Amino acid sequence: MGEKESYMEKKLPFSNKWVLLIVITIVGFLADWYTKYLAETMLRMGKPVEVIGDYLQFILVYNKGMLFGFDPRSIFPGFPLHLFFFIFSTIAVIVLLIYYHHIRVNDLPMRFGLALILPGAIGNLWDRIIHPQKGVVDFIKMGISEDVYWPIYNFADIYVSVGVGILLFCFIRDEVQSKKEPESFVEEKGKERGMIMDENNRQQ
Repeated sequence: MGEKESYMEKKLPFSNKWVLLIVITIVGFLADWYTKYLAETMLRMGKPVEVIGDYLQFILVYNKGMLFGFDPRSIFPGFPLHLFFFIFSTIAVIVLLIYYHHIRVNDLPMRFGLALILPGAIGNLWDRIIHPQKGVVDFIKMGISEDVYWPIYNFADIYVSVGVGILLFCFIRDEVQSKKEPESFVEEKGKERGMIMDENNRQQ
């Protein structure tokens, strides 16, 4: 098994898991940082710029809450948000790296999904460290009208959402495969018994 994985690492494009992780993290973080920089320098606070009518707009806002603007302080007043984000993000990055290390070599979707989450987590954490008073820079607004829209977000939010979606797909895929394997095993054993019986009948 070890030799097979080593062979696949050499043959599959981007199969070196750490190269894939580093490339996605650096490119993803830089893209997130640069788009936020453009938003802060080219957009006015709270003034929407229409891209596709009310369906897609760019609008600069600062989010001190969590993903897609959720703020736990609205439920728990006095919640230590900055300390929570620092501890949570640090633990999340460590857990992601440990889990990433143990993924099968040929499971590219799973590795890609995990690798996407990392720049998303780092990108928003970077905002909170650099300008804690402002919070995270959000600027993408999508909806069906001026009043009905998805919470304003950024590239880092997209990375995390897509990464989690890929992971869910992989978990469902693995669950389906694990249920099929016993059935295929029984069918294979049944074929083997049939072949043995046929051979015994011919010998008789």
